[in-house]
Amino acid sequence: MTQRRLGPVDAAFLHVEDRSNRMQLAGVLIFDGDAPPFAEFRDAIARCLPLLPRFRQRLQHSSLRLNRPTWVDDDAFDLDYHLHRLALPAPGRHAEIVGLIDHITAQPLDMQRPLWELALVEGLGGRFAVSIKVHHSMVDGLFIIDIFAVLCNPDPQHQLPDPREWKPQPPPSWWHRVHRVRPPDLPRKSGKILVACKTTDAESWKFVRRLQRARRLIGRAPETRFNSGAPSPVRRSEFLTIPLDTIHDIRYAHRTTVNNVVLAIVAGALHRYLVRHDELVDHLHAFVPVNRRPQDQRGELGNQIAMTYPSLPVGEPDPAARLAGVITAVESASAAKEADDTAALMNLTKYAPQPIVAALNRAMHFDTNMFNLTVTNVAGPHIPVYFLGRQLQLILGATPLTRRHALTVAVLSYRGQLTFSVTTDPRRVPDLAALIDDITAEIDALHALASRSGDTSSATSTTRRDL
Repeated sequence: MTQRRLGPVDAAFLHVEDRSNRMQLAGVLIFDGDAPPFAEFRDAIARCLPLLPRFRQRLQHSSLRLNRPTWVDDDAFDLDYHLHRLALPAPGRHAEIVGLIDHITAQPLDMQRPLWELALVEGLGGRFAVSIKVHHSMVDGLFIIDIFAVLCNPDPQHQLPDPREWKPQPPPSWWHRVHRVRPPDLPRKSGKILVACKTTDAESWKFVRRLQRARRLIGRAPETRFNSGAPSPVRRSEFLTIPLDTIHDIRYAHRTTVNNVVLAIVAGALHRYLVRHDELVDHLHAFVPVNRRPQDQRGELGNQIAMTYPSLPVGEPDPAARLAGVITAVESASAAKEADDTAALMNLTKYAPQPIVAALNRAMHFDTNMFNLTVTNVAGPHIPVYFLGRQLQLILGATPLTRRHALTVAVLSYRGQLTFSVTTDPRRVPDLAALIDDITAEIDALHALASRSGDTSSATSTTRRDL
């Protein structure tokens, strides 16, 4: 595969990683039926590798680390290093699956090798799972679904591609890496900054105003247990799966989007949680990534996201008013062009020396009160898909916590189901099960409002589904 330099957002996930904050995305796919033999599993992954070329590449840093790293072919690539076979303890149900996710996220990836791992997981009692862990510098949340699309297919009889011979390209020489960051580059890069200011928008002053607006995002979020205190390396996850029709009933009744309903559910759950702890505030700011990947670039690796920070009205006691407040906040963030402003800021970092960019990423974006929690919402396939003839039953995910933050909520949909995957730092959110109950209570409250309005499309149930 062609060597490629990391983008600004990709590099940011390297800059902010430390021992307490592993920037790793994890997912677990649960399938019906008995697990395939491990040799068959290995062969299937080997056949898929040509469709996932980054999976055979590693990071190579520039000389003195003055520029962003480059993806280069790993001439020592060993597929068996990245594949594992695991077995859950009996009975292999909800608690054991949650423990698997926590185990996966606790183990760091080897940064000297391609940044991914897969495992065949047995012991689920008539089911099996495939777990995946990928570094966030390599993929965004949307691409996790694209990886699943490579492994799975709507046709249960689908034949995987024939094996192909792979010859790694030689990595850049030491001289080539030095040449790319030589001092004469600095004036050229300075010129590129000026060009970026002009070409990012029609008027350079508009670009400057974007940077000023982006700077105002710093320090807006109130200090709460979710974004204060010393970081911890410990993570705990929990999951809640409901019928997607429940969410559609709410969105149709209020004539809004699935994403707005998800944010309102999170806001309501946090209202209940903070009231119980006597820590209620008026608003919390959520970091909500916005997909910027064009449809014709689906399947490409790297992060193509921008950032928005809508204000969640957690202090509002009425569920309907909270949802209305969320809709207004999302519209305000869109009207304020927060995604454009943060994208412009990240674009500018392409031309600055990386030690400076790394310090700015750590100091400005992740170590200040720009947001209280992260909420992501990714739509998966709406039809059944299969891996080696076995039907995919459920998709679970876990997103990383950034420094000083203790709560992320990742929402994934698949085949008429919506799963809330909640990851916390248990030192600051010790009662995760209670927070899951709060999410359930808010879904029930919003669905009851929709039912009273008479706009529900069906008599859907909000009953929680056990893993």
